[in-house]
Amino acid sequence: MKALNFSRNIDLRSRTERAADPPPFLGHPADLNLPLLPWRHRAFNEASAAARTNADHMTAMLDHAPNQIVTVLGAILDAPPGPVLIHCHAGKDRTGLIAALCSELAGQTRDQTAADDAASGPALRDFYRDQQARRTPEQWAHLAPFAATRADDIHLTLTHIDQHWGQLDAYLNAHGLPGGDLSALRDRLTRT
Repeated sequence: MKALNFSRNIDLRSRTERAADPPPFLGHPADLNLPLLPWRHRAFNEASAAARTNADHMTAMLDHAPNQIVTVLGAILDAPPGPVLIHCHAGKDRTGLIAALCSELAGQTRDQTAADDAASGPALRDFYRDQQARRTPEQWAHLAPFAATRADDIHLTLTHIDQHWGQLDAYLNAHGLPGGDLSALRDRLTRT
């Protein structure tokens, strides 16, 4: 990964997660820790606990972590020239949400965004096999429904924005990402 010369590495995990599994770029100037999940946020915790699908969990992030989402998108915009890496623990829910929002901003079709997200599923099989081995049967029974990566989860998540905000731009504007930054972010995301 170092050969790709990332201009910024955005780690969406909490500091607790990073302490348990330190990032390979810890201490590197490009490393930026921007936890996406709000810490001790009662409404988010309740929505997350009630989630039955990945879409439920991602819409909980949209509803209860908009400032964190805007901060991450701003960090992508403000990164020095070059590729930007975003990641979390598995690279599916938090990373998948940010990647889907970036794809939407870049003008990719929702079907393509959903297909891209679903295509990450096979790459996570070993990760979830390891997670299952580390957990009790009761713990795994709670996590197992979230292990699959389904295209419908991204569709439902992006539709949630449409239903509540009309479009992604309105959601991001309402939570502090001005129109000029949106245009600049679109330009960065579509530049080759």
